[in-house]
Amino acid sequence: MKTKGSITIKDLAKELGVSPTTISRALNGGERISEKTRKKVEELAKKYNYRPNMVARNLQKQSTKTVGVIIPEFNHNFFSMMLHGVEEVARTLGYQMMITTSGRNYEQEKKACFSMADAKVDGILIALSQDMEDYSYLNDIRDEGIPIVLLDRICEDIDTSVVITDDFSGAFKAVDYLLEKGHRKILHMKGDEGISTTFNRYMGYVEAFKRKNLNFDQDLVISGNLKHNPKDALKEKLLSNNAPTAIFASSDYLAFMALETITTLGLKVPEDVAIIGYADEPISRYSTPKLSTIKQPSFEMGKKALELLFEYEKQDEHKHVVIDTELVVRESC
Repeated sequence: MKTKGSITIKDLAKELGVSPTTISRALNGGERISEKTRKKVEELAKKYNYRPNMVARNLQKQSTKTVGVIIPEFNHNFFSMMLHGVEEVARTLGYQMMITTSGRNYEQEKKACFSMADAKVDGILIALSQDMEDYSYLNDIRDEGIPIVLLDRICEDIDTSVVITDDFSGAFKAVDYLLEKGHRKILHMKGDEGISTTFNRYMGYVEAFKRKNLNFDQDLVISGNLKHNPKDALKEKLLSNNAPTAIFASSDYLAFMALETITTLGLKVPEDVAIIGYADEPISRYSTPKLSTIKQPSFEMGKKALELLFEYEKQDEHKHVVIDTELVVRESC
């Protein structure tokens, strides 16, 4: 244990065998902390003359006027527009942006977070690459005085503000539209496993069938992960006796893959198979046929996320913001 005056929240947590988050909540009147634990934490803090949130106060006084932003990748218009939204608010407030990508790699993502924390950014906006890893370290960073807002994806282990689009509702709108058009064999190309967006879109797909008292066919749900050769799986379904008449893809890129596969089989869209994608990437307006899709307001997400970041700095209050999506019907269905 360190000497008095140099003690940190992590040192207190280590001595008591609890997480830094527990220490922070106990010292700041947080919920979900037993009175017994709270008393132990307060006694240890008094023993070492630890003052809660001292690091946070110091950071606020010595603002670097910089916000860290971590996204999975640059090559999706969705994330690029999100960055534009963040930038618009940052510029207005006189802040700079420190931007990096995780490459959808957990270790790279973790390293980027700590690098930004070491650079003493005034806050971090992050779109997680997946949610099946241990993200408790984000609570540690936040407890050291750096607010964090999650973008696009939810992680239940992190007690912080979140800005997402309503993926459940978006998927429901797409599949409900196809059902209204008379389709019953609707294939769903799922996104990468382990992220909340994939799960919520799948549940929206399922719910659309339930609302109409119809049974969906689990055999018509395939993984869109490139590691699982989605083209081969899709081709197999299209050539089977249980061939789908419509496809709901978890992303526009998967929808374009489906369009290519259908064309190579000599089939036509939408005459033989209708398609709806997700995200409304710019190219969806120029494909042949033009792609029907779910529009996500990513620019507005970026703006709202940075606004929440500064609200949190002032009020120490977490918010969960869900922005609605829109079905855009074009030629592919």
